[in-house]
Order: sequence, then C-alpha cells, then structure tokens
Amino acid sequence: MNVDLDELREKLAYVDKEKVTIVFFGQPGSGKSSTINAICGKQVAEVGVSTDTTVGVKVIEHGDLLFVDLPGYGTDKFPKDEFFAKFNPLQYDLFICVFADKLHKADTEFFQILHNLHKPCIFVRNKTDEIYDEDKTLEQSEDDIRQDIIQQVGTTDFTLLFISAREDMKLGIDALNDAIMEKMDAARREKYILEAEARTEEQLNKKKDAALHYVKRSSTYAAFNGLNPALGIDAAIDIAILYQLYSNIRAAFAITEETIKQSRSGVSKTSLIVKGMSKEGIKLIFKSLGKKFAAKTVLKYVPVLGQATAAYLGHSMVEKAGHEYVEACYAVAKEKLLQELNAKRS
Repeated sequence: MNVDLDELREKLAYVDKEKVTIVFFGQPGSGKSSTINAICGKQVAEVGVSTDTTVGVKVIEHGDLLFVDLPGYGTDKFPKDEFFAKFNPLQYDLFICVFADKLHKADTEFFQILHNLHKPCIFVRNKTDEIYDEDKTLEQSEDDIRQDIIQQVGTTDFTLLFISAREDMKLGIDALNDAIMEKMDAARREKYILEAEARTEEQLNKKKDAALHYVKRSSTYAAFNGLNPALGIDAAIDIAILYQLYSNIRAAFAITEETIKQSRSGVSKTSLIVKGMSKEGIKLIFKSLGKKFAAKTVLKYVPVLGQATAAYLGHSMVEKAGHEYVEACYAVAKEKLLQELNAKRS
C-alpha cells in the first residue's frame, strides 16, 4: 500500500508542478507581447521590447502558464542553421505565429517544419483593426490573407485567427482561447483554463469545471494527511492545503478585494471568500466542520481502519470546503463578467 501511495503522490505532484508552455514566434513589432497580455487579462509581458536583442528569448510566467517568446527565425543574429540548436523550440507542444502584415518567409518556413513534425501551430493575424482597403470588404481582405498563407505554406491544414490585442479593443481573443484549448490534452487544457482570462460565459463555466477538478486533486492531499501518523501537525497541514487551494481559486476567477467590494452576489458568498484570504479565517471555516474535523484527528491514530476513515474524512472536508469556495468565487466572477458584457453591448 505504501508503494501505491508514493506513486500516487508522485503523479499528483508532477501534474501540479508541470507548466503549460506556449511558444510565440513572429517578427518584431507583430504584437506577441500584447497578445500574451490579452490572453492573461492583465499585463504580464512588457510591450515594445524586441526579442532580437541580448539573449534573444523571453520567458513570461503566469501561474501555471509559461509563454516562450522566440526571436525572429532566420535573422542575421539568429540564422536558420543555428536557431534550433540554440533555442530547442521543438521540445514544446503548442506554437502561435503572430504577424501584423504580410507573413514573413522565415515564419512560413518555421511553420512548415512544425507542420511536418505534427506540432500544433496557430496563425494569428494581429492588428486586424488596421486592415483596410477601400475597394474590399473586411471579409474579402481576410480571405486574401488566408489565400496568401495557403500559397506560402502549401496546405490548407492550418488554423488562422484574426485578432486585435489592443487594450481598448481585444477583438478575437475569446476565439483564440478556444482554439488554444482545442489543441491541448486534458491536463494542460485544465491548467490553461484556470490561468487564462474568461471572456465569455461559456469560458467561465469551463473555468468553474476546471476549478472543481483542481479541488478534487487537493482533497486527495488531505486524504494523505489523514494517513499520516505524525502527532500535532494534522490541523496545520489541512489549513495549509485549504489556504493554497483558496488562493489559487481566487486567482483563477480574478477575485480581488476590489471585486468583492463591488459585488452584489450576497453577504454569505463574499464573507466566505474573505474568510479564505487568511489562515485565521480558514480556522473559522474548520470550526464549522467541527465534528468531522475532531473525528478525523482522533481516528487517524487508530491503526488501519481508523486511519482509512480519517483519510476519507480529510478528503470529504477539503472537497466540501473547496466546492463551496468555487461556487462563491464563480458567482462573484459571473456577476462581474455579465456586467462587462452588458456594458459592451450598450
């Protein structure tokens, strides 16, 4: 049994520690950093800094997401024959080519290498608000761009999205989020959903589902704590598990003190969120689970059956507390999102 538990611990730890890495490539000035910021819903990448200087690559970390901003492929500083050896980009799983004018030949060649290796890649035509031809409709101009890519890459087997990552516009970012999620496996998709900004009600619902799955993993750690025979650390570990869980749930739903102040979702939900912001507040939450927690603490010192029962109680306590916290944060986030969507429509 110990071996199985150790293996399960290792698997859970690997899932929790593994980052979702998305590689951005394209020419300087195409808006890669702005696109990353639009995905996250806040500024995590410095805009206007060229990746063709100094070391030539930027790594932007946002929670469990890692954005790798590569320099221009095939430039004087990073010629094609040295590029892959220097940056080893093929180790990653998802690529986004951002361009803001005609697709550069070097980016076309980079895509063809990825395509031949069956690496998923999304073409993103940024700055679509600047596409203008007085003799053509927007749809005709976009079709011209699509046909140009087909001619360059020699295939129709690609995803092309039109966006504007400008802070005051953010056009097409919800479609980009959906396209990214479609190209990920289940574990990476869950992490991406938790970290990326939910821009539609459907995306917010997916975020809620991902958060509930995250709660399930965290409650498994609480079950391990129930099996732990060490004295005097039971409460501290459970509180630490919930503290981290609550913090990550708030981050996923972009819940801040200001969001809570502006919310009209009800005192019960907002007060629960506030309690979860401090270890003292979490202790009060544990008090509401008093009988279960007391039984868990006593039973864990009874060999085999008692420890198994304590593990079950630890799992159910954290799962119940986590579910309630997700529901509260979801309600506040949904209220805020609907207000923003209604404001855009009016």
